[in-house]
Amino acid sequence: MSKSTEAKCNKAENDTEAQCSKSGNDSGLNGEQRQHCIEVAAYYIAEKNKADPCCDVDNWLAAEAEINQLLAEGKL
Repeated sequence: MSKSTEAKCNKAENDTEAQCSKSGNDSGLNGEQRQHCIEVAAYYIAEKNKADPCCDVDNWLAAEAEINQLLAEGKL
């Protein structure tokens, strides 16, 4: 992955984290917001993996783990 593409992915991930953290309540994300955050995170993970279609489930599971970790740390 080129440095430019990697920088774009990193910025997009940071933007996604910021967007997902603006849930508007103190109790975390509702189910729909959590689902959206996972979808977006999975997209950027796929971008990093050059969108290999055989890795869709792995990308989704990695995104879900990432969002769960951010929620557990109180970052979302």
